Amino acid sequence: MKTKIALTTALVLTVLGGCSNENENEITLDVWAIGWEAEQLVNEGYILAFEEENPGVKVNLQAIPWDNIYDNLLTAVASGSGPDVVQVGSSYMADFSSTGSFLPLDDYVDEYPNLDPSHFFDGAVDSAVYNGELMAVPWYVETRVLFYRTDLLAEVGYPDGPDTWEELYDAAKALYNRGDGLYGMTLPENDDTIPYIFAWQNGVEFETEDKGVDFSDPAFIESVEYYTRFFKEDLAPLGLGLDPMQSFVDGIQPMFFEPPFRYQQLIDNYPDFDEWDTKMMPGKENNDSVIGGSNMAVFEWTEHPDEAVSFLSYLTDRQTQIDYFKDVKVLPPRIDAWEDPALQEDERLYRYYEQLQHSRAQPQVLNWNRINDEWKRSEQRITRAWLFS
Repeated sequence: MKTKIALTTALVLTVLGGCSNENENEITLDVWAIGWEAEQLVNEGYILAFEEENPGVKVNLQAIPWDNIYDNLLTAVASGSGPDVVQVGSSYMADFSSTGSFLPLDDYVDEYPNLDPSHFFDGAVDSAVYNGELMAVPWYVETRVLFYRTDLLAEVGYPDGPDTWEELYDAAKALYNRGDGLYGMTLPENDDTIPYIFAWQNGVEFETEDKGVDFSDPAFIESVEYYTRFFKEDLAPLGLGLDPMQSFVDGIQPMFFEPPFRYQQLIDNYPDFDEWDTKMMPGKENNDSVIGGSNMAVFEWTEHPDEAVSFLSYLTDRQTQIDYFKDVKVLPPRIDAWEDPALQEDERLYRYYEQLQHSRAQPQVLNWNRINDEWKRSEQRITRAWLFS
């Protein structure tokens, strides 16, 4: 977007929206969006562009911190009042879709074809559908790919990086054997994505027919044992406090699984460092990864459903998605946006497109956030248990 507005705080965003109420003939859309990405909708001119395309409609955008959005949503649902449009993390779509607070969007697809699920990666759509109804539209996505040091992996026999679980372990072992203070890779010890990724790759299906989850599958236990093996054998160190990116650049931990923000950090902070590449996740039965990001939903109590859906349509328009990537560097969920040269000029970034076609939403089950938090506590106990055995 060429038009930029120098506004950076949630307070200013709210005040800006408040001013729009001065004209009684205008419709004001109240929008809750989250964090930095929300601010960029204003700073990069997207809100202004939408308002210019829709005369008489003003957007009152409030930027909510990630740490607060879940509680804000709970309060809104409990009180039956809140904004017209809300950004929702893909991991808690089920909790709020189940309350009936979101406006199903299926009936709007014909009039607003940008909302058509066929435009988006399957994993992104899975996070927006509940009980067969389209409850939101994907706004941006992220996933994990393998980053690896091309020079160091070539030295241990994997110039193109490992493709399988067996090769990943073998490469990590060989990298560890380079000498004291050197390791195979970085692995988080209480991460809420990597263990699920390994489990999916091992054929595990968590979701039960009654919207619960089942962790008792022997294949899940096997995947956790594979994951913790890297810690037990010190291939992925515990408790050293190493910065993953600096450690990667220094060659101390030459592999890690990271979302797209890490790609941009390497490009921005180490422009002369080129001894690295990305590739799809090493796999077993498959090489699935997890899909994250955010969706946009409309609350069912809105008095302006057409304008609210029009705003969603604008955000998911192909050109808007391309422009937003160029300005903000978050990945578009629209498949056809990836045809733009800006998303294809670096193969290391384009690899996310390949991985997004093999990425899954976290289970769309009730109370997933609580379940996930308990899993992370259990995961940390498991990864550290061998230290005291």
